[in-house]
Amino acid sequence: MNTFVVKDGQFWLDDQPLFIHAGEFHYFRSPVDAWAHRLDLLLKAGFNTVAAYIPWLWHQPAPDVSDVDGHTHPMRDLARFLDLAAEMGLYIIARPGPYIMAETINEGIPPWVFNLHPQAAFIDQHGDPHTIASYLHPDFLRHVDAWYKAVFEVLAPRQVTHGGRILMIQLDNEMGMLQWVRNLIDINPDTLARFATYLEQSYDDRLAAYYPAPLTPDMLRDALTTAQTPYSVRVVEDYRRFYRVYLRDYAVELWNCAKTYGMDVPPVANIHGFGNGGKTFPIGLSQLVDVLEIDGMISATDVYPLFIGEGNIHHMLLVNEMTKALQNRAQPLFSIEFQAGGNLDFGGAQSSLYDLHSRLCISNGMRAINHYLFFDGENDPILSPLRRHNWGQPIRKDGKPRSQYARYGKLSRVLQAYGADLTLARPKTVTSIGFLLDQYMTEVHTPLTQPAAHLITHQRDTILFDFIARGLALTHRPYDALELVRSPLDVTRTPLLWVMMEQQCHAAVQQKLVDYVQQGGRLILVGRMCRETFDHAPCTLLQDALGIHIQPADALPFRNTFIHAFGHTDVPVSVVETYTGSFDEVFATSLQGETVGFIQRVGDGQVMMFGASLPANTLDDLDILDQMASRFGCFPLFSLTEWVDVRVSQGERGSFLFVNHYQDDPLTTVISMMGQPLLGGSPVTLPARRGVILPLEWQVKPGITLHYCTAEITGVTEQDGRLHMTTEPADYTAEITLSSDYTPEAQLVERVGPHRFKLHSTTGVMELTRQTTGQIPPN
Repeated sequence: MNTFVVKDGQFWLDDQPLFIHAGEFHYFRSPVDAWAHRLDLLLKAGFNTVAAYIPWLWHQPAPDVSDVDGHTHPMRDLARFLDLAAEMGLYIIARPGPYIMAETINEGIPPWVFNLHPQAAFIDQHGDPHTIASYLHPDFLRHVDAWYKAVFEVLAPRQVTHGGRILMIQLDNEMGMLQWVRNLIDINPDTLARFATYLEQSYDDRLAAYYPAPLTPDMLRDALTTAQTPYSVRVVEDYRRFYRVYLRDYAVELWNCAKTYGMDVPPVANIHGFGNGGKTFPIGLSQLVDVLEIDGMISATDVYPLFIGEGNIHHMLLVNEMTKALQNRAQPLFSIEFQAGGNLDFGGAQSSLYDLHSRLCISNGMRAINHYLFFDGENDPILSPLRRHNWGQPIRKDGKPRSQYARYGKLSRVLQAYGADLTLARPKTVTSIGFLLDQYMTEVHTPLTQPAAHLITHQRDTILFDFIARGLALTHRPYDALELVRSPLDVTRTPLLWVMMEQQCHAAVQQKLVDYVQQGGRLILVGRMCRETFDHAPCTLLQDALGIHIQPADALPFRNTFIHAFGHTDVPVSVVETYTGSFDEVFATSLQGETVGFIQRVGDGQVMMFGASLPANTLDDLDILDQMASRFGCFPLFSLTEWVDVRVSQGERGSFLFVNHYQDDPLTTVISMMGQPLLGGSPVTLPARRGVILPLEWQVKPGITLHYCTAEITGVTEQDGRLHMTTEPADYTAEITLSSDYTPEAQLVERVGPHRFKLHSTTGVMELTRQTTGQIPPN
């Protein structure tokens, strides 16, 4: 029997760190006689896990029909599929819903559920019912219970904790996503009754100050549907907060139900929302934050960048860091839907996306990836009226590979060569981004709340993503992130903090920032100074600590104007704010000479305020951020002769340098870290749109330390006293220290110290022989 646990920021199988490399296969879209072939393609790609939705509407197509053993249709034989995957050596991530989405009718809910129980349907703010369940309606949950009873008869005995291969089980899928993308507020009477109870408990004796008494579901329905009451804005904001709790309660109901039927592996909740290049993703984090905080819950992301390059890598980096700031602290970063499709035949998509995106996220700390979806297929009419399910996956519906398929195996070989040493290594950062999750609580809105949502969307997209996150990424300043409400703020752990500031900010967060700076922290604020809480109560704690006053705005937000900053003149900005006060330094002004950016000492620390909104779109914009960072002692981790994306992960047995080249022409660069040349000063040459993972001070095994290699290691084997390593590319320079019983074999060997050798080769092979008496060339 295996043990599978989550601890110390890793997944552990039988006390060994496990990099979960999975591909999604929909057994219900491929003939049974093709299952083994498809699973074998996962193995040949170097994967160790298969993930699969298990569609409720497929296995229970009618109220009186339940089939998980194939007695009505061979492609319903769930047990056969799971056992085949296990026999072939794959671990399994099971995804039984009740919701699965996956382009199925009702997102996977059997139509008969709504036919039998229309009262359980979601009713929107216009009074229209939808074929979406009001999640906590007891009639819906009663049928979910029956579904779980049936499906867990197959899943429970096949869990890794019972000697099987199921590592984790995802309960439901993308909770709250449909409501957000369709802007739907639930006025089902059951939901409104729960909302009323939530408000009474949240406000307690303050309720009468904001809402008329007695508070009834009918009053809430009217406020959410007419938008004419004095509390119509507040009720929408409170509904968003309530729905976080509602989703948590739903997740708890599902988990408790699953445990009743034998589930004891970790549950997974996946986070939706990767739109606009990822800038909308934190909305999903906001919706599901209470779910992610359930003790023992594993969080996983859905990530679909569509393309990758210098223009959007910061989206993925920031999304990953914001997720890490909120997820279960025991787990690593995990993506359960990591884009694998979209490369349609003759579509001209980037087949390099899948490799470069994987390398980027692994460099960022991701240690579990499910490449979604890996196989095209066909739908039974029960699943969808559209027969084709063809989204340009690595494997066509006939089982033939597309161009991107070959890249998976190449990366898998590198990950397997570095093994647990890479899995346990942690990304090195030099600064931190603080964020407020409540600035992303904009998933549903009414005409009255839409203007505020429009403004905050502009600010977070422009400032948080395209100025701070992009600027730090492009200037080689890797960062982590922390959510300012939920995370402690310790100067010793976070000496420098970047924050997008907008007019609303919690009083407790303002005080936390003031305390942080007074204790010696360096705080960089970009945006507009906060002046009230999210409850619209005046609060100027941060302003007062700085001793500044905000000048009345003479321009509407989004009306382009210009500023001067750090010697750059006529810099275009879309939002600007000016200040008066006694400043230690002014570094940015309006065209009229008013202060836009300043530095001010507070206690033992310093605050830099930049009251403008601009993206880092040009080298001038990037230089503004670079100078802001340098003024506060935040210097680039890397310098290069030619720009490529570089980051490093460090571990006890070595470090790993991730180098990604996103351009369409080959490139050669020399990399230094903190002023010291890496790789012995040797250049790294990269073909167009390729990446490498290079070892630094890697202890390959006792007695063998590979100080560096300019090519990535693709294989390590040892047989008959000979250690054999392969590289890609074949041409490499390396330095290695060996114990006295090893000698190197290469086209050129140069001794550079006791037991230390410099190797040059064009063969793609590095061989070390134990107990050989061959002569090593002298210096």
